[in-house]
Amino acid sequence: MKTLKNFNRIIYCLIFTFCCSKLFAQNYNVQQIDTLLIKTNEELRTRLSNKDLIIWNQKIIKSAIQNKYPKGEAWGYANIANRLWLIGEFKKAIEYLNYAEEKSKKINDDFLTGKIIQEYSQVYNRMNLPKMALDYNLKAMKYALRLKKDNQDCRFFLRYVYSTRSVYFDGIKQHDSSLVYLHKAMKIDPNPLDIAHIARHYTIYKWNLDSANSYFKKAFDLLDTKRFKHNKYQRAVTLYDYGIFMQVQKKNNEAIDAFTQSVKLAKEVDRPQLVLNDYRSLASVYKALKRTDKEVEYLNKASSLNDSIDDNLSSAITLSFNKITEEDEEEKMKAKNQAALWYGGISLVIVTVLSLYFYQQIKRKKKKLVESKQIILQQEEETKILKRKLSENHEQIIQLAKKNSVGFLSLFQKTYPEVCQQLLKINPRLSHSDLSFCAMIWLGFSSKEIAQYSSMEHRSVQTKKYRLRKKLYLDAESDLYQSIKSIAETE
Repeated sequence: MKTLKNFNRIIYCLIFTFCCSKLFAQNYNVQQIDTLLIKTNEELRTRLSNKDLIIWNQKIIKSAIQNKYPKGEAWGYANIANRLWLIGEFKKAIEYLNYAEEKSKKINDDFLTGKIIQEYSQVYNRMNLPKMALDYNLKAMKYALRLKKDNQDCRFFLRYVYSTRSVYFDGIKQHDSSLVYLHKAMKIDPNPLDIAHIARHYTIYKWNLDSANSYFKKAFDLLDTKRFKHNKYQRAVTLYDYGIFMQVQKKNNEAIDAFTQSVKLAKEVDRPQLVLNDYRSLASVYKALKRTDKEVEYLNKASSLNDSIDDNLSSAITLSFNKITEEDEEEKMKAKNQAALWYGGISLVIVTVLSLYFYQQIKRKKKKLVESKQIILQQEEETKILKRKLSENHEQIIQLAKKNSVGFLSLFQKTYPEVCQQLLKINPRLSHSDLSFCAMIWLGFSSKEIAQYSSMEHRSVQTKKYRLRKKLYLDAESDLYQSIKSIAETE
């Protein structure tokens, strides 16, 4: 098995080397660049690693720059963003989509615009921003529906939009809408992933195990065809859904086999979110089997992986909201400019007749504006003073935590009294140690940092987190960091 795996890696490396050598053996024209970025990139997605495919697209982007072809640059950036969000690099994905969007501003191409918008929606969905994901996905769908129906690439893109929309609806518990879009996607181009999701729908929501079994058979049959035989990601997703199917029927050993195989494949294609889902499911199965050691093992694995995903997520959220703010400001500026032009034309006519009246109005407005600015400046100064005081306390708290000082919890409670009050409402028996641990989580310390500053083993931190979940009555799938933040949210 190991020899076969090494052989496959050699084959993929040869494919990558061959593609790169062919790609840059000559200077390609814009039509050939389009083919490479759309068709060839799609074919290579299941054959090359994410890293190799990113390098491949970067080289095509260089070729597009040499040809002074911004559309090719934009496609390349969007392709790279697709690889980045799949491996949890959300911040970098948004940065590349920003590059793509900037290059596409003066290009009137519905396919390209729809592709960029759809990739934004995928990033926002993985960042747990469902409303934004659905909004962007709807915009992408409008562009996809304008495309030529007889073009295979266009039809596949519409299927991709429908398929992801079904996932978003499932995430916000609108399961019937999710099923509708799964069938729309299947009508365009059946693939194992969508069929497995339909099977999961019949497993969990409609409780029709015969229908679910039938759809799983179709999914696994498709995975054995030439087109999907080497698609490890679709097989990993199908196995994850099948594991749920087995778990529902209390066939726990079969469920463990399915989840374990899914983990292996998901790691090979670098899909951390799918690995996380598998870990959580395995913990759930072992809990049902009363295998506490294995349950804790997979809970710890899930917690560790979730911490690394969250680290990237926080910086990506900041970047995405900065982008949204910039877009809002641009829209407001456009609206102001249009209003100024319109009112300016009318004002020019009126001013000639009522110049004195407007002169008095302007003087009055200027006076009010000066008064308003003074009030705003005063409020800003007061806000700065308050923030300065809070910042000083906050920094002192951080330093006390790092020194493992006995005064840490006392100052924390004084500065953020609502946090411990809310936690004690949930469980009045929380110890001084529990509250200190919660405080460090609330302050954003990672598991590694908590272990370092508290002179604990990393495994001990994970065990304490597991016990704390029980004390706060949280289920295994809940994110401890987000839960404590929401439980103890302060104004």
